[in-house]
Amino acid sequence: MDILLDSHALVWSLLKDHRLSPNARRIFRDPPGTLHFSMISLWELSIKISIGKLRTIGSSIAYLRDECREYGIEIMPLRMEHILRAETLPLHHRDPFDRLLIAQAIEENLAVLTDDAQFRRYPVKAIW
Repeated sequence: MDILLDSHALVWSLLKDHRLSPNARRIFRDPPGTLHFSMISLWELSIKISIGKLRTIGSSIAYLRDECREYGIEIMPLRMEHILRAETLPLHHRDPFDRLLIAQAIEENLAVLTDDAQFRRYPVKAIW
C-alpha cells in the first residue's frame, strides 16, 4: 500500500513529536509501500516557514525536501487531474491544501497518513 503523507505527519515524525500515533511511527520505520509527500504540502509548509509559524524545522523548505530524499519519500507533483478532482469534491473540508491532498489520493489510489478526521468524509483510506 502506497501512502500520501499529510504535512503534519512528516513534520511530527521528523521532530519525534508525541502526537504521532504508534501506527504512524511504524509506517515511517517500515513502510508497507512507497511514501509520497505532495508538492502541495511543501508549498503549504514553505508559507508557514516564511511567516514564522513553523520555526521548529528551520528557515527553509529545502530541509524538508532533503529529508524526503534521505528517507526515500517521493515528492508528488501537482497534475491537472488532481485540480479537476479537487474541483468536484464536496466541501466537507475547507482547507484548499487538504482538499488537493484528498484529490491526489483519490486520483493516485493512495492511502493518506493523517490525524485530520475530515479526510474520512471522502472516499480515501485515511490511516493514523
